[in-house]
Amino acid sequence: MKSYRHVQIQLSFNSKEPIYQQIKAYIINEIMRGRLLPGALLPGSRVLAQQLKVNRNTVILAYEQLTAAGWLTSQYKSGTRVSDSMPAGQKGPPGQEAPPKPSLHIPFRHVNISLSSSNPPGNYDIIFDDGRPDLNLIPVAEISRECRRLFQQENQRQIFSNITERGNELLLQEVNTMLNNDRGLAVTTENICITHGMQMALYLTAQTLLLPGDHVAVEHPGYQPAWHAFKIAGAQLHYIPSDQYGINIEQLEASCRTTRLKALYITPHHQYPTTTTLSVEKRMQLLALSKQYNFVIIEDDYDHEYHFHSHHIPLAGMEHADNVIYLGSVMHTLPISFVCGPAAFINSLSAYRSIVNHEGDPVLQQAVANLMAAGDIRRHIHNTRYVYMKRLELANSIIHSIFAGQAHYSRPQGGLAIWLQLHKEVEAAQLLRKVQSAGMNLVNPLSYYTPHYNSAPGLRLGYASLEEPLIIKGLGKLAKVIQQL
Repeated sequence: MKSYRHVQIQLSFNSKEPIYQQIKAYIINEIMRGRLLPGALLPGSRVLAQQLKVNRNTVILAYEQLTAAGWLTSQYKSGTRVSDSMPAGQKGPPGQEAPPKPSLHIPFRHVNISLSSSNPPGNYDIIFDDGRPDLNLIPVAEISRECRRLFQQENQRQIFSNITERGNELLLQEVNTMLNNDRGLAVTTENICITHGMQMALYLTAQTLLLPGDHVAVEHPGYQPAWHAFKIAGAQLHYIPSDQYGINIEQLEASCRTTRLKALYITPHHQYPTTTTLSVEKRMQLLALSKQYNFVIIEDDYDHEYHFHSHHIPLAGMEHADNVIYLGSVMHTLPISFVCGPAAFINSLSAYRSIVNHEGDPVLQQAVANLMAAGDIRRHIHNTRYVYMKRLELANSIIHSIFAGQAHYSRPQGGLAIWLQLHKEVEAAQLLRKVQSAGMNLVNPLSYYTPHYNSAPGLRLGYASLEEPLIIKGLGKLAKVIQQL
């Protein structure tokens, strides 16, 4: 897309060369070094002449010669722009053939993280994401209307005065009510900090809790973005197997005997990626181990609201949960999440938050708080839960009929994705190529495992974002692809 905003030209003249030559040389140099990009709109000759305090004809002459040489293009009523390609014989931007800029020689922390994109490039008929809600069901109208009302009210300063280090005061109260009434926790607002999304909640938790060299146990397969947050904080990870029954308690306890764990990261409500709901018995065992070996449990309850069968309260809501730090969200489609834990820990985490996101999102937080207080968020979750239950019923019936003998499957108690554990080993790259050639895409199966994993991978298939005809079509196509491997 071409820019409709003029680029800034700042030029100091010398007395040795004609001014139009200096203008030409300056523009060519800015194109070569990549500042003036293809399609960039240059100031009009009259405007630039006034800025540089030169005769307009001088600027016109420079532009004409640059256009004749292929550096610029000029069209009636479209202005003068940088050409989309370099003049013949020239190398460098815009053709991106210039030698790379020298690297920084001052030491800095190198971070090299590659995560699977939730919106893969390419034009696909069907995309099985990792378990995202249907964007068409987001209450955009209600949120937009409330934000607009807040902007139009007379006392707008009140929105900003309600913000504390831990977030909007009314939102903190509403989240506190939700946690106590709906999720069984016994906390106050002093135990809560609002964050901009779950990944910020994970990052701040890791930065506050962990010191370089600390040992953290994680589920395997598991959620790699959390692993990265812990590694960046300097932690050493211990991968504890997780299967259709949840995390392996015996192996976790064996790690506790040989290693002084600082924390366990777990997704007990709907294990990521396998969707398993951890039993009450295993939850009690985890709390007992946490107390015995003195480690923190980081409980990621990323889609608590979408549970379709028996209700499980979070680990943080059970007895003897003093060592639990609880992460959750107000609604899966909103970037409003929270960390809940001991008040002293939350105070430190809030200080970290003020460094990386001091301003926060005051209008959005106030709008969501108002919608929670009015019951709109609760009604939206109730309505969408029914839609997703129907889609899961459909996906469940299809899988049992067409994937028999190809993959192990257990119907999840909730969540927005299903998990297929393939019976045969397949090369992930080959599977993705076959799936994409069929007009579909899915999350790379290897993104849930350590680099050394070499057994049959599982497939996490988000169904909630697909309408029923696409679920039928997509699962049918996927079954044929797997049969042909």
